Amino acid sequence: MPGSDFRSEHVRSIGWDILWTVLTFGLYNVYIQSRQIHALNAMLRQDKYGFWSWALFTILTFGLYQIYHEYRKSKDLVALVPGVNDMEPILNVALSCCGFHIVADCLQQTHINQFYGSTSL
Repeated sequence: MPGSDFRSEHVRSIGWDILWTVLTFGLYNVYIQSRQIHALNAMLRQDKYGFWSWALFTILTFGLYQIYHEYRKSKDLVALVPGVNDMEPILNVALSCCGFHIVADCLQQTHINQFYGSTSL
């Protein structure tokens, strides 16, 4: 819950996520997506996102669904986390279109961490 004293399972180290993503040539980002989907469903208190549907649609659309997925996640984070810029979904779409979806994921993870009371990277 927001403001709790314990460290939530949804709080992640962004630096480690970037390092592991680089070391695994991007494969670790699939795990990051899984964890962010789980975190957003917990934040929303509903099963809005599904890992397997994301994976299937991303493969079937040759990655185009990933751009839409980043937009949806960002829109929900804008609604859930106070102080998030309303233009961030557009920024994340632009980053994803240019192949920098890991940067969009880092921005989103920052907001997930903030929601659960963590400000460290």
